[in-house]
This record gives sequence, structure tokens and C-alpha cells, in this order.
Amino acid sequence: MNDTKSMIKNAIILFAITLVAGVLLGLVYQVTKEPIAYQEKLAQDKANQSVFAAASTFNDVAIDENGAAGATSEVSGVSIESVKEAVDASGNKLGYVIQVKSKGYGDFIVYTVGITNEGNINGISIISIAETPGLGMNAEKIIVPQFADKTAQQYTVVKNGQLSDANSQIEAISGATITSRAVTNGVNSAVKYFDDVLKGGQ
Repeated sequence: MNDTKSMIKNAIILFAITLVAGVLLGLVYQVTKEPIAYQEKLAQDKANQSVFAAASTFNDVAIDENGAAGATSEVSGVSIESVKEAVDASGNKLGYVIQVKSKGYGDFIVYTVGITNEGNINGISIISIAETPGLGMNAEKIIVPQFADKTAQQYTVVKNGQLSDANSQIEAISGATITSRAVTNGVNSAVKYFDDVLKGGQ
């Protein structure tokens, strides 16, 4: 009998602890949800502005699911997350900001790709990355600058100083080829989506 009472008592205590922990977790989530969403929006806005400094507004453009599937069909771990049209203060449409998510060595890398109406890459801007410190984390300073002011086309990754065509080749980060390919694959997908769906203001 005492064993039964003890089991019931322990079960009630465990239930109470679980209930309190669940309520507290829910409260923490509610308190932090808006600040986290705000910080994420700030990061996205900063990335958008980084690839289209002349733009004053960024208007959402509905993703063409078939086009997105086609743009990412040749590589795994890449997805088109959002598309925005960059517009300047006079209302002129400058091009598009395509947000891409690509599987890197450690986790997904999220970044924006700015492509002008004329078919040039303004640049790319990383929103989130969690690659190996000292290797893949160098993408910001080694990979990102290589895409600035280039014709929007399909790129290949080369390593060990084998770069022979700076227009169509991206030199990999030493010791972080997977990260380099992940970013390049995402840019290639964004370019393909632009060519297949957005080019010419379609």
C-alpha cells in the first residue's frame, strides 16, 4: 500500500514539474518570439540592402514553385526561400533579390543574391552561416567578394590555385570546398530561377 501511495505521489510531483516547465517554456517562447522575428527581419533587410544599395523598397514576389523546382533540380540541399523586387525611390525596378538556402558542411547557409534587370550579379550577402571556424566561416571574406559585379551565369568551383577564368570560376576556400560549392550551387540556382522565371520582368 505504501509503495502504491509513493508511486502516486511521485507521479503527481513529476506531472506538476512537467506542467510548470511546459508553462514556463511557453512563456519564454512568447516573450522571445517577437524579438527573434524582429532580428531576423533586420538581418534580411540588411542583406537586401547590401546587394541593392540603390533600392529604397523591396517588394515581395510570389515564388513560382515549378520554376523553383527546376532551378534547384540539378543540386541537392538548395532551395529558393523568397524573391523580392528591388525598387528605387523613383519607382524604377532595378532587379531582384533572391534569398537562397543551401546545405553547407555544418548546417544550412542562408544568403541573398542580387541580380539586376540587365542580368548582372550585384553581389551576395550572407544572412546566416555556421560552418567550421577558420575554414567555411571564411566564406564572407573569400567567396562573397568573388561574385560581385559579374554576369549572371552558371559558375564552377576550382581549388588549389587552378583559377583560369575569373568570370565563370569561383576559387574555393582552402580546406572548405564543401562550403564553397554550397554557396556557388545556391547562386547558380538563383541565376537559373532569374533566367527561367524573372528575366525580362515576367
